[in-house]
Amino acid sequence: MIFSATVCRVPHDVIEVIVQELANDKDMASLKACSLVCREFVGICRRHIFFHIRLADSSTYRARAPPVRRLKKLLDRNPSIAGYVRSLDYVSRFNPKRSPPVLMHLNRVRSFKFGFTDHNPYGSDRQDWGRIPSPLRSSFYSFIQSNNIVNLRLYSISRLPITIFMHFPCLTALALGNISVLDSPHTPSFHTPETSMKLVDLCVLGNCLGALQDLLAVRNSTMRPLLDLAVLEEFSIVVRKVGMDAVGRMIAPSEKLRSLSVSGLSPDINCRGHIAQNLSVGSLRTLKKIRLSPMLEGVQDDPYVHLTEELKDIAGKNVLEELILDIGIDTDEMCTTEASRWSELDRVLSQPSAFPFLRRVEMSITTYQCSRDYTELHDKLEDIGRDLFPGLRSIKSVEFSFEIRDELI
Repeated sequence: MIFSATVCRVPHDVIEVIVQELANDKDMASLKACSLVCREFVGICRRHIFFHIRLADSSTYRARAPPVRRLKKLLDRNPSIAGYVRSLDYVSRFNPKRSPPVLMHLNRVRSFKFGFTDHNPYGSDRQDWGRIPSPLRSSFYSFIQSNNIVNLRLYSISRLPITIFMHFPCLTALALGNISVLDSPHTPSFHTPETSMKLVDLCVLGNCLGALQDLLAVRNSTMRPLLDLAVLEEFSIVVRKVGMDAVGRMIAPSEKLRSLSVSGLSPDINCRGHIAQNLSVGSLRTLKKIRLSPMLEGVQDDPYVHLTEELKDIAGKNVLEELILDIGIDTDEMCTTEASRWSELDRVLSQPSAFPFLRRVEMSITTYQCSRDYTELHDKLEDIGRDLFPGLRSIKSVEFSFEIRDELI
C-alpha cells in the first residue's frame, strides 16, 4: 500500500492490527489522525471511530449543538458513515427541538441502549413512553425493524408497549432498568414471531420485575412467551423491594447457566432456598461463577446472606470455578464479627471433593462511613481475614484474597 511520497508499502493486515490497538486503547485522537493519512486509511479508521456512538443529554453540550443534531447533520452530509455504526446509546429527555429523528438513517446496529436516563437505573424516575414526540416514535419503530438488534438495554421508561419486543427476533442479550410495560395491540398486518427470543444474557436492575414477568408470561393460548430463558448463560440482578423468589424463577428454566450475579440490601437478598434448588441438572454442569454483593445493615445479618447453605447443597455436584463476595456495610452501620459465622465459608469450600474445580475466591468488604469511626471494626475484620480461612489458604489450586476498603459518604 502506498501512503507517502517515498513509496512505503505496509501490508493491509498490519495496518488493521495497528488501528485495532488504537481502538482498544480508545485513542480517538490518534484514530482520527490516522484517517487523514490517505484514502485507504479512511475506511479502516472510520470502522472504529463510528463503531459506537452515544447520544445523550449533558450540560457540556449547552454551548454547542446537542449530539443528536450534530449526528443528523453529519449523516445528511455523508450518509455512508451510518454503515459503520454497530453500537448506539440513545439516552435523552427527547426535547422535540433538540432531538431530530436520526434513527431512520441507521441499519447495521447490533447493540442498542435506549432510555430517558441511564444515570440511575435503580431509581424511580421514569418518563412516559407517550411523551416521546411522534416523529421520534416513528423513527424508533423504523429503526428497530431495520436493524438486527442482538443486545438491547432499556432504562427509565414507563408504559413501554410490550409489543415493541416482538420486533427483536435476533435478541440474545437484554438489560432492563426502571422499566414498566403496557399491554398494547399490534397492527393487523404485523406477523407475530413464531418463536420466543432465546436470551443468553439477562441483566435486571431496579424497578422492572413486573415488566420482566410480563415478558415471560403466556399472554394467550395462541402466543408463546416473548422471552425464553432455556439457554440463559449470564444472569445478573439487583434485588430491591422484591424477594429472592425472582432469582429462582429466572434461573430455573436455564440448562446452561454459566454466571450468576446477585446484589441488594440484606433484608431483600437472602439466598436460603432460592439458588441450589432452582439450578437444573444442566446448569450444575455449567455454572462456573457466582458473584454476591450484599449490603449488610446490622450485626444480625449473616455476612454471606445464607449463601453458604446453598453452597452446601451443591457440594460434590458442581463445576464452580470462581466465587466473588463483594460485601458492603451500610452507612455508619456495623456487621457481625462472630468467628463462627465468618468461618462457615471456609468450612464449606474446603471440604474434600466438594468444589474440585474451584480456582478463585475473592472477598472484599467495604464500609461506607459518614461520621462513624470504623477503626475497631477494621481491626476485627483484618483478624477475620487473617485467621478464619485456613482451609482455603491451604489449597494450592485456589487463589484466595481478602480485602477491606473504606469509603467516605
